[in-house]
Amino acid sequence: MEIKTITLPTRQIEVEVYAPAQTAENAPAILLLHELFGILDVYREDAQDLADRGYLVYVPNLFSGGAVKYCIRAMVSKAGRSNAADSEVNQEIHVLLDALKADPRSNGRLGMLGQCLTGGYVIQMAKRDDMLAPVVYHHSLGVEGAGIPKKESLDEVRILQGHWSNIDPFCPASKRNKLIQQLGDRVEAYTYNMPHGFRSVSRGLPEAKLVWQRTVDFFDRELKQNII
Repeated sequence: MEIKTITLPTRQIEVEVYAPAQTAENAPAILLLHELFGILDVYREDAQDLADRGYLVYVPNLFSGGAVKYCIRAMVSKAGRSNAADSEVNQEIHVLLDALKADPRSNGRLGMLGQCLTGGYVIQMAKRDDMLAPVVYHHSLGVEGAGIPKKESLDEVRILQGHWSNIDPFCPASKRNKLIQQLGDRVEAYTYNMPHGFRSVSRGLPEAKLVWQRTVDFFDRELKQNII
């Protein structure tokens, strides 16, 4: 694992980089976003697991420059709560994805995983032409409609894999169902009878292992197999 610093429009951010073992070929690349807890060792384990499977993985510390400031901006401010496409935080995620794609070890095929606080970013990034494998776990960001402003469209989303809890106060079924309804056959949707935090607090449960296997299978299919 290495640490690199990426310059965003308003701050610098530290990114943990997990690369596959030395290989002659460039690798598909995944942006893995942490929850409200910040970068925990469990996320590092997931990043290393993906690297061992042949992926280049960026794990940005979204709390770089001050966790309190970030939380207020992302969760309390009107812009953050609406999860608008042009919000400051979504623009930061675009920069991170662009840097990941430009990494000389990347082959340009992008995937992404966001959860809880960062799940809403995946929905916005799924609109990118180069986002081939977006995965969201129980998106709590975005209080309007499906998790993005009602005035915004999801027509640009090609595909999305989503995992949600049936017992989740942070991402109610109404928001989840609106997203699924709007995406139709473009979403691969799963629900589980376990608490929020599939890769953190609920990590040890059998269904959490199923979530991870489905996520890995999706990345393999969309980033390694479906190549035209």
